[in-house]
Amino acid sequence: MPVAAQQQASNTSQPGDTPEVQWNRDLLRSGRVEQIAGSMRQENKAAAQAADDSIIGRARAALPSLDQLGASLKFDGTYVSVSPHGPEVIALIRQVPMRKGKDRNDILAKLLNFTRQGVPEALTFSGFVYEYGLFGAPRDFALARSHYEAAAARNYQPAIFNLANMAYFGRGQPSNPELARDLVHRAVSIGSESSSRVCGLATFIDYRNGDRDAAARVGKTCYSALANIPNAAYNNQLPLDRRIKLLRDSIATGAPDGYRWLEEITQRAGPDKAQLYCKYRLVNRLRTAPGSLDIKALARTCYDTSTAEADRKSTDNVVQGITSFVLAETRALDQLRRNDRFHHAWSVPYLPFAQSDADLYATVMKDAK
Repeated sequence: MPVAAQQQASNTSQPGDTPEVQWNRDLLRSGRVEQIAGSMRQENKAAAQAADDSIIGRARAALPSLDQLGASLKFDGTYVSVSPHGPEVIALIRQVPMRKGKDRNDILAKLLNFTRQGVPEALTFSGFVYEYGLFGAPRDFALARSHYEAAAARNYQPAIFNLANMAYFGRGQPSNPELARDLVHRAVSIGSESSSRVCGLATFIDYRNGDRDAAARVGKTCYSALANIPNAAYNNQLPLDRRIKLLRDSIATGAPDGYRWLEEITQRAGPDKAQLYCKYRLVNRLRTAPGSLDIKALARTCYDTSTAEADRKSTDNVVQGITSFVLAETRALDQLRRNDRFHHAWSVPYLPFAQSDADLYATVMKDAK
């Protein structure tokens, strides 16, 4: 838990406290965090004093070259880090949601020690803890930003991404799309990370800001489902079924823009024997007014309007087919959104933060979400 949490945590149990939260309160009062940090400093000092030149020489010989180490720390295919402690810190962060009680708090104490040392990976995790009020810490957007900013000063990509995310979605501050755009493009310039969250947010912000060229430039090499929105909306060269799939996948991120574009691209697609425009027009309407629409009546009007030469004998069957599709597709898209437990507007404790990482934090984030 970050250090400032010690100053803000309550000294008494609160109604409804879980054993884990109470353990956190007890830990803060007991001074155990300081004891662990002090013990670790003493152990490190003793180890340094015991090391002679021969030990140091053998250790150096076993290490990779500086260039190899730098490449491994920055982009090793598992996470992005910028400090020598980065790998250890990321490993600890990944362990936190899998541990309980004393084991979890021992890990949090180690992360606190790294935060106090100014390790950017730990600073970012502390900012994440404050942003969502995790592990008994208070939810404090100002503290979250200050920790992110300290890590961003070291050009740490996840911290810059989180600052962009908070600025764009207005968490603890008025929404600032221009600042968010500058920040996220700074994060993009650092390099590619395999979860595609950085390029996805950059593409999405450019698209929302109306900058089609920038959205297309970043989005064409981005595998984030957020990038699917401008890629499908603006690329008329793609087959219609491919554009529909891209937009459906984008809806899983939690961004609702795909509903509108499913209606628009099917409307512009020309001859429509499958009644796709009618279907997705009603899917979009049902999304904004669930439970208050007579879908079958709307399907009849939609079908009659779009097919003046239709065989009236088959109208009832077609209307029933449209109605069934709309209801089934609405449920399917809702399920896609529920299956993605870490949506596009969320900050991250580290990068890459793929679905498997989101699954690790799903339980921890449940209450905050």
